[in-house]
Amino acid sequence: MYRNKFTSQTLAFHILFWVVYCISNAFLWQTFDKTYNETTFYGLTRLPVKIIAVYINFFLLTRFFFQKRYVFFICLFLLNLFLAGLIQTYISTQGIFSYESFTQYSLPVYSVILLSSALVIIQFFFIKVRESKQMEIEKIRTELSFLKAQFQPHFLFNTLNNIYSLTINNSQLAGKSILQLSGLLRYVLYESETEKVDLQKEIGYLQDYIELEKIRFASRMELSINISGNISGKKIAPILLMPFLENAFKHASNKLDEKIWITVDLIVKEMNLSFTVENSVFPEGKTKMHNSYSGIGLENVKRRLSLLYENFTLNNELKENYYHSFLKIPLS
Repeated sequence: MYRNKFTSQTLAFHILFWVVYCISNAFLWQTFDKTYNETTFYGLTRLPVKIIAVYINFFLLTRFFFQKRYVFFICLFLLNLFLAGLIQTYISTQGIFSYESFTQYSLPVYSVILLSSALVIIQFFFIKVRESKQMEIEKIRTELSFLKAQFQPHFLFNTLNNIYSLTINNSQLAGKSILQLSGLLRYVLYESETEKVDLQKEIGYLQDYIELEKIRFASRMELSINISGNISGKKIAPILLMPFLENAFKHASNKLDEKIWITVDLIVKEMNLSFTVENSVFPEGKTKMHNSYSGIGLENVKRRLSLLYENFTLNNELKENYYHSFLKIPLS
């Protein structure tokens, strides 16, 4: 019966409550050898006392009980009960007052006040639970947005550094890289703002990034890509797989003339996605590479995974001469 805002739905609920109360009260009073019409008239003439007492109690609940001012609430609540019972007894006995009559005629008032209080407190509890869940959802959404926003400049910074290196040696390839980058940015800025995207689009985004890196590495790179399983109609969080791929290209080699290799396996089986990336490791940079794998990109992925998925598997391991990353997540 309690609402933060009084709406037409709230009004209808209050009216329904009092109608049900009057009907049930009339049937109850029939046990005292009165006809249904007599009990209905009896209940209606005393209904204003109950209504006033109930809504005074609503005010007390809102003003004191829900504000955790329990001492004030208990004192005023008991005073409200006593006065309502006293007035009800006075009306029903036509001024003839006794302890027995007070007990008899005040009980119906007490019962409706206590019943309505229980309904209000229960509803208030559910409202608070719903608000708490909504706040938690908003908090998670805000944090996810922050993590995405933090990763995108990180990705852009690394890619622009790569293009800059191309401008020194090959301006034609640099121009082609800029066009490729514009397509990636279009996806990041305009198509990844939803909570989930089509897996096909996400794979297309990865393939565009690979094409961009192919321009930089040219014949120095051996690349193997395997995509298997039914990817149609599957959904995934946007820009979730990119950090694994980006780190593979970033740490595969630090020499302009060194051969590198990268393998990518994306497997969809039933409603799970397994994503494996392995890349060569230059011997002199193992320690540096191992430390950098705990940087912004992958740390963001770990945090996003914990917020988005209850069950996931994430493994990163430095082998003898290559680095292995594995991710398994459920698809929707």
